[in-house]
Amino acid sequence: MRKIFILGTVLIISTIAVFFTACTSGTNSQRVDNVNVANTVASETNSANAAVSDSAFKVDFKTEPGQIQAGAPAMLVFTVKDSKNAVVKDLQVVHEKPMHLLIVSKDLSEFYHVHPEPSADGSYRVQHTFPNGGDYKFYADFTPPNAKQVVERIDVKVSGTERTKVALVADTKLEKSVDGVKVTMKPSAKIEAGQELTLDFAVFDAKTGKPATDLQNYLGELAHFVIISEDLVDFVHAHPMAKGEKMDGMKMDGDMKEKDHNADGHSHGADSKESNKPSAYEVSAHTAFPRAGLYKLWAQFQRGGKVISVPFVVNVPAGSAKQVKAANVPAGATKITVSSNGYEPSSIPVVKGQPVKLAFYRADSENCGGEVVFAKQKIRKKLAVGETVLVEFTPTDAGEIAFACGMDMLSGKVIVTEN
Repeated sequence: MRKIFILGTVLIISTIAVFFTACTSGTNSQRVDNVNVANTVASETNSANAAVSDSAFKVDFKTEPGQIQAGAPAMLVFTVKDSKNAVVKDLQVVHEKPMHLLIVSKDLSEFYHVHPEPSADGSYRVQHTFPNGGDYKFYADFTPPNAKQVVERIDVKVSGTERTKVALVADTKLEKSVDGVKVTMKPSAKIEAGQELTLDFAVFDAKTGKPATDLQNYLGELAHFVIISEDLVDFVHAHPMAKGEKMDGMKMDGDMKEKDHNADGHSHGADSKESNKPSAYEVSAHTAFPRAGLYKLWAQFQRGGKVISVPFVVNVPAGSAKQVKAANVPAGATKITVSSNGYEPSSIPVVKGQPVKLAFYRADSENCGGEVVFAKQKIRKKLAVGETVLVEFTPTDAGEIAFACGMDMLSGKVIVTEN
């Protein structure tokens, strides 16, 4: 998931750091110790987040100086700690950085993507100057060693003159021109809550109208995407990945043969030695909006050494009502319910050498569980709302077999014992 695989001129983006609140199970850390008394720092207390505040990690946050002043540089300091309050050093490097910090103003009119760097004391630091006073939200995105990704949400108050708030209004045309590029966004299906779809982006030179095939890698990728809901609750940080990278040798529903990862002869973009070749100018993001409401999206590209952030605002209506069938679990199968709480149960004990039959049931669309993937077994199944879908295999080795949703946000495991 840390490489780009270009098929023609199209990239598929996986939400590896996708953290739609309604789609997260045990991956959001909500505890923030306010060691900086002068700063207002608070964790999410919204009930939508309360169910996912079970991360084994937390962040101590402070600023130098103690009170951030608009127009003056401030050092932002983050110290990651585990459940025993020990400092966690050597965060995993994901997309060339150990920590991604997304900063937005409360009205979402300001957006910054910066990267705290490690210090000798184990903290991660970055200097930033806020142009205006007011309320800001931080999303600190990191992955501890041998652990899952964590997004820490922090509220920060900046002293100084506040600018006039900008109302969030949905775009009537999904086309924007910023810093010499024109970007169009086209959804593959009707945008509505709970609907999985692809957002297809095309980048052109604003003057000539020709495809911008000179895009450069930014943090190892050709594009980055951030989506935040108007109420700041739902958040996704998306990156490109190989089309089919998570499906290497994997059979999809209805496939007649296994997929060949490098069947088209292209190598991963991040590793490609042919840097003189034109880059792709079309990029796709596979995602879903969990709730109705306004969302702001920033598409980030790099061209001529400059990072360009292109904003879009979309209105997501409620999903159309669908008749939901009761679960139809066959004899001998273990029922696994898929919801915004994740997989229930998320851990299933089985015995080596004995057939396993799992019945996945997705009761509603308010989650990102539209697919379930067993990478080790090369199994990927679509999970339609109200349908019972069977996954069957026979484990040949003791140990754990992981499974996850197609966006890698919901996860579970099958625990295989000798007897």
